[in-house]
Amino acid sequence: MSPTIYINTAVGSCFTLILISIDYLRKFNADTFQRKLLLTMLAAAFVSVIMDFISRMIAGLPEPAVNNIMYLVISVFLVAQNCTYYLGAVFIDYFAYGNTARSKKFIYIICGFLLLHIISVICNLPLGYYFSISENNIYTPGKLYLLRLLLSYAVILVIIIDISLASKHFKQSQAYLIVLFIIITGSGAALDIVFKAGSLTWPCFSAAILYIYFFIIQSDSKLDSLTGIGNRSSFNEFINKLSRQSAREDYSIVMIDLDRFKEINDTLGHLEGDNALRDMAAIIKGCIRHSDFAARYGGDEFVLATKAENDIQRLMNRIQGAIDTQNQKKIRPYQIYMSFGYDVYITNSGQSIQDFITHIDALMYKHKEERYQDGIASAITGKLDNPGTGTGAASEEKNV
Repeated sequence: MSPTIYINTAVGSCFTLILISIDYLRKFNADTFQRKLLLTMLAAAFVSVIMDFISRMIAGLPEPAVNNIMYLVISVFLVAQNCTYYLGAVFIDYFAYGNTARSKKFIYIICGFLLLHIISVICNLPLGYYFSISENNIYTPGKLYLLRLLLSYAVILVIIIDISLASKHFKQSQAYLIVLFIIITGSGAALDIVFKAGSLTWPCFSAAILYIYFFIIQSDSKLDSLTGIGNRSSFNEFINKLSRQSAREDYSIVMIDLDRFKEINDTLGHLEGDNALRDMAAIIKGCIRHSDFAARYGGDEFVLATKAENDIQRLMNRIQGAIDTQNQKKIRPYQIYMSFGYDVYITNSGQSIQDFITHIDALMYKHKEERYQDGIASAITGKLDNPGTGTGAASEEKNV
């Protein structure tokens, strides 16, 4: 391969990886695990490109001292390349499941494989079963060259199997992204295997990473930075999509209000108020399905949507149960209460989505008023049963 062409592809790949890293470091991302995983993968890819570039630039030089440098550079390249692809597999798995504990276990497994690979690369130096370097500093594949390729690229098969098993966990946008990542990265791997040159391996990989990065940035712009769930912008996008649908589809949409939020802020401070919002978001996120939608609508209000075929009352009971469990554990110096209103929105029905949102918002405030009136009635009953005590249900709820 022409050195000039490879310089262009290597420099282009390096600049792409560097610019992504710099830009990502400047941005806030609520998902710290994803952030560390992506940056580590980018660092491993950068080392791979640099080592590959150096090996090609010094190949064929007559100086004897270059021979040891070639062995070192190519060995580091093999380790960094496998690290890049293995971390790519973890990244795709995390994209599918969003489960940090699962992905960390995956990392422990790949660390074991990487350790074995490092040992095999070190053993290759005297034995030359992966590669050898001639006296003229020319790279020559060894007898186990195909095994080396298998160790590097079998992870693509692992990704395919993993996403096949996790198909129900994917959103449509994620599925497109992962398929494209596999196609682009797999194309680069195929070029490496067929031509034994790898000239387009890293440009292909960098292009795939760049596309993933655009997806991450787009996703982050739709997340509420405090709670980690969707924000008002993502909800507007969601309802606008519903309002434009030509086919009929029924959705149960719920407006949720965190009761007595101002009291928490005024009594315990804004930090505890932020904790209350995070707790409520975590409870909602933990109770809904992967296919459901949830967002912080604004202030202390949240909104969620699920297909009408799902039992919305059962879902709200599940959320209320999770709130009751947290309140009973007393892990916070306050209690969480919610009011909510919901109804079914039918796409292509002629009903304005704005009118529908106003409707369920009114239902939510009606529910809040009913709960307030019930609390007053319970307090009066308590006073009549126990004159002078003042320990009715409403006064108990009022304590933060």
